[in-house]
Amino acid sequence: MTPEELLGVTPALLAKSILHRRERLAEVIPEQLDARQEELLAAEPLARAAKEKRDGINTKVASLKRERADAQTKARALFKRAGALRDQLQASGGIKDPDPKWAKEKLDSKLQSLELELETNAGNHKTEQKYIQEMKALIRQHDEWVAQRASSQEGLTEMDASFKEAKALLDTAQKAHDAILELASENEYFHTTYVEHEAHRRRADGRTKRLAEALDSSQRGIEHWQKIIDGGYDRLLSNATKVKEGGVSSSVRNRKPTKKDAPKRGKARRTSTAQPKAGGEEE
Repeated sequence: MTPEELLGVTPALLAKSILHRRERLAEVIPEQLDARQEELLAAEPLARAAKEKRDGINTKVASLKRERADAQTKARALFKRAGALRDQLQASGGIKDPDPKWAKEKLDSKLQSLELELETNAGNHKTEQKYIQEMKALIRQHDEWVAQRASSQEGLTEMDASFKEAKALLDTAQKAHDAILELASENEYFHTTYVEHEAHRRRADGRTKRLAEALDSSQRGIEHWQKIIDGGYDRLLSNATKVKEGGVSSSVRNRKPTKKDAPKRGKARRTSTAQPKAGGEEE
């Protein structure tokens, strides 16, 4: 559009063109707004569900980490305690072998005797079963004797119990650690899923808000320009009227004064004071 064509646009045409534009936007935006709202309603539960699953796994992982750390801490304390007891018993000479060589030789001798009887004496399966039971009884009696001998040593029982409990705690810590590793990949999957759904939800939310603001602006614009059309165009022509009457334009009125606009000061004129000549005459 040329400057002449632009100047030829009447206030009525301009106002009606703006009103038409606002009305057209008010017709188009609701359909787009409904689509974005549906998109937002679909994205919100997906993002919320992914977040809940991710947070649930994080809670489990945190609990397992506490369990692992607690078991390891207690195990270290028990190992330290058992080591101290062992050092004390060794220093005092209180540790004795609960299964000495002579006891093992005695057990082996009895077992060999039973095996020889089993090989040399003919018998049926009941006889063989009897010998086997006697051999098991000998081994059990030996183990009970060794256990009783070990438990009778002062400090040794506590040391063994500490070692056993510490090992059990380490097993617990290992199981917790293995469970954490199994949850790691699952946690990564749900975290990635949540980030994707949350990004989609934010985009839909942003679009919904912008369209709602545009619709509100268009509706207010329709009311504004309809009032101008119904009430006349005097408001639109007020500035033009002032210029025609000799006033300055709005752009000049709104412009901030600059240094160039400051009034120029004239150079000071030099004046000379005449010295009177003798006799009262001046030069």
